[in-house]
Amino acid sequence: MIISQTSTENATFVNVLYGISALVTKVKKGYAVTLIDTDAEQIVATKIYPPTMFDQAVAYAKKIANV
Repeated sequence: MIISQTSTENATFVNVLYGISALVTKVKKGYAVTLIDTDAEQIVATKIYPPTMFDQAVAYAKKIANV
């Protein structure tokens, strides 16, 4: 099961099958894409995108969440 939720500043992509979620959140320097292992409840990786690259951040989040 894959769950997606997107707004103008945040996005969440959950892949229940793989036990991961990818979050896009607005931060001071732009957008942070965070990959979380939901089974272990730990952050695996984070990548920062500039403020003008929200769409690219969302695309990367979808890719790493395998959605």
